[in-house]
Amino acid sequence: MIIQFLSFLATFLLFAGPGESFGKDGYLRNPNADVVHYCFSITLNDSTNRIEGTSKISLNIKNAGKLIEFDLAGVNQEGKGMIIASIKTGIQILNWKHLHDRVEIEIPDSLQRPGMLSLSISYSGIPIDGLIISKNKFGDRTFFADNWPNRAHHWIPCMDHPYDKATVEFIVTAPEKYKVVSNGYLFSEYPLEGSFGNRVKVSHWVENVPVPTKVMVIGVADFAWTTSGFSKEIPVQTWVYSQNRENGFKDYQPAAGILTFYQDLIGPFSYEKLANVQSKTMFGGMENSGCIFYYEKSVTGKNQLHSLLAHEIAHQWFGDAVTENDWHEVWLSEGFATYLEACYADSLLAGRKLSASMADMRKSVIRYYEETHKPVVDTTITNLMDLLSTNSYDKGAWVLHMLRQELGDKIFWTGMRNYYSVYRDKNATTADFQAVMENVSGKSLSRFFHQWLEIPGQPEIEWSWKFNKIKNQVEIDIQQVQNQPVFDFTLPLELIGESIGKDTLKPVQQWYCKVPIHERKEHFILPVAFPISKIRFDPFIQLLFQEKKVVGL
Repeated sequence: MIIQFLSFLATFLLFAGPGESFGKDGYLRNPNADVVHYCFSITLNDSTNRIEGTSKISLNIKNAGKLIEFDLAGVNQEGKGMIIASIKTGIQILNWKHLHDRVEIEIPDSLQRPGMLSLSISYSGIPIDGLIISKNKFGDRTFFADNWPNRAHHWIPCMDHPYDKATVEFIVTAPEKYKVVSNGYLFSEYPLEGSFGNRVKVSHWVENVPVPTKVMVIGVADFAWTTSGFSKEIPVQTWVYSQNRENGFKDYQPAAGILTFYQDLIGPFSYEKLANVQSKTMFGGMENSGCIFYYEKSVTGKNQLHSLLAHEIAHQWFGDAVTENDWHEVWLSEGFATYLEACYADSLLAGRKLSASMADMRKSVIRYYEETHKPVVDTTITNLMDLLSTNSYDKGAWVLHMLRQELGDKIFWTGMRNYYSVYRDKNATTADFQAVMENVSGKSLSRFFHQWLEIPGQPEIEWSWKFNKIKNQVEIDIQQVQNQPVFDFTLPLELIGESIGKDTLKPVQQWYCKVPIHERKEHFILPVAFPISKIRFDPFIQLLFQEKKVVGL
């Protein structure tokens, strides 16, 4: 996702009882229970911002327990939030408490056993957040879910954390004039006579692939939509405000080609369709599974959305299908999407080269480190919005870029495809990704992942060199001057000079080599075939480092 602003307070707990455990991000988990399926019935109207909801939740209970807890925002001092009317299993009414944005449900003794449990929660209220009810740029009323990171519980009772994935249905009843888009496929759509004689329409969307709550959404507006293409039989749709139909259909048109690029590069697309939707999201783009939301001003008619589309579509593989198991490992989502977008641009966009993209990102990473001195995986972060940083995006992309240099193209892309295949529609950690890459390469990558993800910063290098004309050799001294531990890496070099011989008009000679850096200070003697007049570090932009000082003798 591309963030537009950062303002959020995250306080949440979810499941309590025997076997409870905390993730590294402080989120309370229960390994004995798993939500398998949600069915959310939501009624919207134009008279108020109040919604009516019924959530049917199917859980797999692995061990007996007396209490179950879900996230659902309670009513605040302004009167916004959700009020529960009843909670049932079948026809049996259950006891419950709703405190501190949590719903604690008491399970009767007769139901305290392993197996499937179905709950039905009826509730209503005005969403504080999560479901954004407002007007679009044309002054028309719209309803858009915007759940990231854990804002879904403001309008639906759920496990509001990416570690628990489930299939989902949305049954949306709204005034007949609106069209509804959501995850999955449109199962049915039909008109009804409303409660007060007004005409309403019921739209039923079904997503049969498990997804986290952060990407379970609905969009309700005066849409125009079209099937803009297909990618290996996957329909690619465009949903834009009706007034933006002509420009929007043009701007979102590249999506089918981008989807095919990633299917060829990584593996099959997981979802039933891909809809690209003009919306009121707070982000530049939000990678909802099979239903990506883009900021409403993205539609201009200038056909300049390739990079934004490519970033959000890449998330369908990493972030959505393969989902980080812990909030602090969001680089597995944002770093991957950032790097894949740069690879797409390098392959298919005129004027965009991967080396130039990585050079720009390197500057951003160095600036961000100088301001924050933070590592990529930073468990001290408590405001989840702060995870959307240069570290997660650009440095995460740099970790992948350097891993590609470390392993070589063939092994790297084989590893990426294997990682996707193994963890598709599941959760993964950095350790899982590392294990896949070690398995496919036969190399130990512990130091690589530790130094680039868990240690702040990057190598800061001072170096000097001199050319010995008598021995035809270059001596290079390299020193890492950063305060943090010494980095271990391979340094690419370009040695530049004139050809040896009488013909001084011969072109400049170049020799490329790589030297291994293991210690804080290194000394190299390199035999050369021509006089050296210049040395360049990292000529092809393959290493994240900061050059502090160079002396040529």
